Amino acid sequence: MSIDPKALIAAIGMRKRVLILTHNNPDPDALASACGLAAVIQHLTSCRVQVGYSGIIGRSENRALLRYLPIDPTPFSRIRGRQQLAYALVDTQPGAGNNVLPAGIIPMMVVDHHPPKVTTRLLLKQTPIVDIRTDYGACATIITEYLQELDVPISGSLATTLVYGITSETQSLGRDATKADLKAYNDLISLANLKNLSMIEFSRQPREYFRYVKRAVNNAFFYKNVIGTRLGEIGNPDMVAEMADFLLRHERMSWSIVTGLHQDKLLVSIRATNNRARAGRTIRRLVEVLGGTAGGHNLVAGGQLDCKGKSVEEISQLDRDLIMGFIRKVTNIDNVKVINPLVSAEIHDPWEK
Repeated sequence: MSIDPKALIAAIGMRKRVLILTHNNPDPDALASACGLAAVIQHLTSCRVQVGYSGIIGRSENRALLRYLPIDPTPFSRIRGRQQLAYALVDTQPGAGNNVLPAGIIPMMVVDHHPPKVTTRLLLKQTPIVDIRTDYGACATIITEYLQELDVPISGSLATTLVYGITSETQSLGRDATKADLKAYNDLISLANLKNLSMIEFSRQPREYFRYVKRAVNNAFFYKNVIGTRLGEIGNPDMVAEMADFLLRHERMSWSIVTGLHQDKLLVSIRATNNRARAGRTIRRLVEVLGGTAGGHNLVAGGQLDCKGKSVEEISQLDRDLIMGFIRKVTNIDNVKVINPLVSAEIHDPWEK
């Protein structure tokens, strides 16, 4: 059995409330994993369980998912009595730099499918329950196995949430998916509400989305097999990853990179088409050297750099250095001369006034 119920109960101890935290700006895999783990804990204990997050849930599909979640996630800023809680982390790790676990708090449990980092390993050693499976395509798959092993009843809304978490994380089981992900999907799909799944996957887009698409295309560039764009300052951090997916649909490109500034954080997302691309390792080497945090898998990865206190000129230069460093790394060409605009007459600089 991959989860020991006695160990989980012991890790919670005498505490009556459990908070399951996702990474900031949670995606469907994180939300689904949190809801599934909540069902496990509620099945084993009488604790009050909440799902917490920080940031925003901005992508239209993710907002649509909120309507069908079995538990309403709560912004961390609204959580009270934080020192009396038992904390669990899903799809993230303590010290990863992408969650709001309070300083000095050791979680009672961590479930993730991303490789540990230098900044997380010491805290993970102090965590009572750690289940990190880097060979799984989705964290929701791990949680699904918990539910099945412990015979936890899976409602239609939970099955729908888990199915969408798995398929969105693996691009319909075509990106970084494993046999475990496929099995979980097959076991859950008959329990899911297919109409609701369709409503989530094909949710209608707000006007803002098309503005971001326009900006991404106008600013887009390519060099060899790399395509990318700089979005500049953005109000919706989810657009960085979404535009990285969007640009990689270009038929001749193998890599995409997109950057954007949100609340003093320079966000970067990269995507690849080659199953051996090691996108996560690539972005960690690129971003961590610059003082940021990053992580990911073979085909998808992301990171962030703290820009608080920096001038527009400094952020613009950092943005450019990040793009150029990425191009050099994945093309193995140090002397990158001409970067071409994708559709515009010239590459637009989002930082020019």
